[in-house]
Amino acid sequence: MLDETGAGIPGASIVVKGSTRGVTTDVDGSFEFEVAAADVLQISYLGYETQEITVGAQTNITVQLKPQVSELETVTVVAYGKQRKESIIGAINTIDTDELRVQSGQLSSNLAGKLAGVVVMQRSGEPGKSADFWIRGVNTFGENNKPLILVDGIEREMDLVDVDDIASLSILKDATATALYGVRGANGIVLITTKRGSEGAAKVSVKAEFGLTQPVKVPEMANAEQWIDYYNEISTYEEGSIKPIDDYQKQMYLSGADPDLYPNVDWMDAIYKNLAMTGRVNVSASGGNKNVRYYVGGSYYTEGGMFNMADNNNYNAQMNFNRFSFRSNIDINITKSTELGLSLSTQYTSKNKPGGVNSDVNNDFYAYAMRTTPISNPTIYSDGTLAVPPEGGGAVNVYNMLNYQGYTKDNRTMAQSLISLTQDFSDIITEGLKVNAKFSWDIDSNNSITRKYNPNQYHATGRDDQGNLMFDQIVTGTGYMSLDYVYPKGWTTINFEASATYDRVFADDHRVGALFLFNMRSKSMLRPTSYLEAWPYRNIGIAGRVTYAFRDKYFAEFNFGYNGSENFAPGKRFGFFPSYAIGYMISNESFWEPLRDKINILKIRASYGTIGNDQIGGGRRFAYNTTLETGAYGFNFGTNAPASHTPPLNGITTKDYGNPDVTWEEATKADVGIELGLYDMLRIQADYFYEKREGIFIQRESQPSVVGTRVQQYVNLGRMRNQGFDMSLEFDKNINKDLWISARGNFTYNRTKKLYDDKPDQIWKYQNKAGFANNQQFGLIAEGLFESEEDIANSPKQDFGTVRVGDIKYRDINGDGVVNTFDQVAIGYTTVPEINYGFGVSLGWKGLDVSVFFSGVGHVTRIIGGYNLYGGASNYIRQGQIFADVAKNRWSLANPDPNAKYPRMSTTRMENNLQKSTYWQRDMSFLRLKNAEIGYTLPKAWTKKAGLSTVRFYLQGVNLLTFSDFDLWDPELEADYGNQYPTVRTVTLGVNLNF
Repeated sequence: MLDETGAGIPGASIVVKGSTRGVTTDVDGSFEFEVAAADVLQISYLGYETQEITVGAQTNITVQLKPQVSELETVTVVAYGKQRKESIIGAINTIDTDELRVQSGQLSSNLAGKLAGVVVMQRSGEPGKSADFWIRGVNTFGENNKPLILVDGIEREMDLVDVDDIASLSILKDATATALYGVRGANGIVLITTKRGSEGAAKVSVKAEFGLTQPVKVPEMANAEQWIDYYNEISTYEEGSIKPIDDYQKQMYLSGADPDLYPNVDWMDAIYKNLAMTGRVNVSASGGNKNVRYYVGGSYYTEGGMFNMADNNNYNAQMNFNRFSFRSNIDINITKSTELGLSLSTQYTSKNKPGGVNSDVNNDFYAYAMRTTPISNPTIYSDGTLAVPPEGGGAVNVYNMLNYQGYTKDNRTMAQSLISLTQDFSDIITEGLKVNAKFSWDIDSNNSITRKYNPNQYHATGRDDQGNLMFDQIVTGTGYMSLDYVYPKGWTTINFEASATYDRVFADDHRVGALFLFNMRSKSMLRPTSYLEAWPYRNIGIAGRVTYAFRDKYFAEFNFGYNGSENFAPGKRFGFFPSYAIGYMISNESFWEPLRDKINILKIRASYGTIGNDQIGGGRRFAYNTTLETGAYGFNFGTNAPASHTPPLNGITTKDYGNPDVTWEEATKADVGIELGLYDMLRIQADYFYEKREGIFIQRESQPSVVGTRVQQYVNLGRMRNQGFDMSLEFDKNINKDLWISARGNFTYNRTKKLYDDKPDQIWKYQNKAGFANNQQFGLIAEGLFESEEDIANSPKQDFGTVRVGDIKYRDINGDGVVNTFDQVAIGYTTVPEINYGFGVSLGWKGLDVSVFFSGVGHVTRIIGGYNLYGGASNYIRQGQIFADVAKNRWSLANPDPNAKYPRMSTTRMENNLQKSTYWQRDMSFLRLKNAEIGYTLPKAWTKKAGLSTVRFYLQGVNLLTFSDFDLWDPELEADYGNQYPTVRTVTLGVNLNF
């Protein structure tokens, strides 16, 4: 007999025909006895579900018991504690931690499509890059719209937690679930608890994974032939001259006869490779006795980059990301009612990347690789000389940027500690009373080292009589590596929390719970660079909760948070944030008994309350103070305003106007939900939610200039609404002792509306941003392309420069006969999807298991743009590259289609064709096979001899397939023309050993 981890269970009883035959005695849970065919065995053990097995021809039977957890006693992690699942009347979703164990460097990216109400977008596939993450969409147009992340009750980063260390993950969405966090809870809460030890023999788990990654989608650029034909066509069409690249030159470029003087380079292929390696190892151990319990775990994760590096013996500029993490959780019973907890964790991350980039996300490489034409220059000359376009060519050699300009290494070290003391007063004062004190101290330090190298670079002008290349030196290098060092910076954070909880049942009918808590937090910068940065960021406050349940049918709950921030004016730093909730478990009524075998759970609930957000932005701290500027321009006097002093003397003036009434954003949240369980196998949870955010901190724009203020004041005037619904479905069924099936699905829809932003009314009211979704896209409405000169003459005048046949035609919205910026209207959606969903299924048969999971988004659009789409580069022969799709499907004299996918192209900038419009707006909806896995657990008889309880091998894939109408680049990326490190797919082979 085995437990849920595969370990043997001594002491399990075997009952045949109503009589006990014996109990398992060996440490591996084995027991020998005689039974007849067709006898029914009842296997039972305290704390586990009883299982029945009909004896067949087997001589050896292995039974793995599942923990016996009734719906009534299941607990869920909530704000500052735990509650019985049945008693929860807030909008809370949890996830099975097995669903998080996907090969990925960041936990946030694993949540895509996994939880109702969660919006996740992986905007870059760069190693170590976190995903954008919201709960029920973006609820504010203020500075902070991200949820609060709490790990073991302490505010910490989600992506610093190793997935194998997680015991539970809960999402708190409504006012009841988040009110206790007061000024920090308006954007929702993510609660993560890490594993702790339990009484019993030591259990050791080892997991090792090795995999390969490749880009999901790399933009396909025009090849040399496509580009030359395109360039010749647009040049002769505009200028009526001979082709700038004649047939001989074209043949030389395409033949490869002289790649030094006539290069033909696929820059995407030259700069990026198709495969990189990734790996992960995790080791953990847990166990203990009645006095001391422990959990320790350590892991290493590595992910390589996609850059196609040249051999370089001097240094390594390849991108890679490495993370080491360690966690130790220890619980000690000082007395039978006093428990001491100690948690320590450290994380170290390092990221290596080429030194020739100017941004943290390495978009420079994509921008240059996509912009450079195939014939611009070779990657490197055949004699090893570094190539570069001629001086004034307006381009760089991205190959040199990647391989010969040094490297950067970013290092980050985090150390986290938490000590807690819990005293149970049940036997001392009254039953159900506990107090807890908790203290944590964290440090986060990071630094960056860049070793730059600037080599000599040349441009070949021809060949001499001997056929040797002749060069002009374009870049004179230094010949050595320089060092740029960013001194360590980071934060120290201190948290203190003290609480008292009470949970008791009276007369078997009345269940009462209460919580009262005090907490404070102080966060200080390690190396402040200004006077204001030297002041700690602080929060302090109290919180409380009272719950009541009558016969587990009727539920009521009141929560409050009273807390504040140092960032506001004295007397206005604290706020009170209450919430209220009621619930009704209809299925616990006696009259429901006839239906209980069909509808085992039916609960309705509702909540209402207010929550705050103190991270309001405005570009500075302590916005209640007025600031001065000492570098204001001076005055000139006289009729000709001559300068009275050379250089002019600067003066002192008001810079930022203080607002003594500045305060937090306030969110009023309402939620109505239903929970339904069918046939003890299907569970459905659905919620409608409504939120109104007020007091959003914005800069005044409606104040007229005659007031004379140099900088408009920031005020709490912004208002926004968000509403929608989310739902989840879970299905679990054991078909027989060997076959089981499990399915999951969720759906979230939310729509925002900006109610007030203090912007002055536009001349045409339909151009006001208020009244539309937050970050609603605006643009012109395209009506195809101009078909003829007559079509141009008979259409409203377009006020964006000269237009020609093949250019985009726009609609005159206001009917004034001219198309201009006043004809821009709301079009499409935003770049944050309104619809998010996920679904998957898992099957198991004996030791074999298979699972697939899909995630998708909808109601999301992006306005794409860039020279790769509509031409007009400053130096066309160097920077005028276009997409292959543009080369094939653009309007041209040979293809004068008024409905062409792309308009007329030009060697000069065409303002008309680059206007934001429906012509360039694309639907970025997609459905992705997020992960698939097949695994096999070896039979117990095989692993027992090796001293192992379970051994499982598995093959896992992430981001395997993507289905989308948009195919220029991956639609999830934050990119207007594909200039972003690509999302990657990963295929991993792994093994999990349990001792």
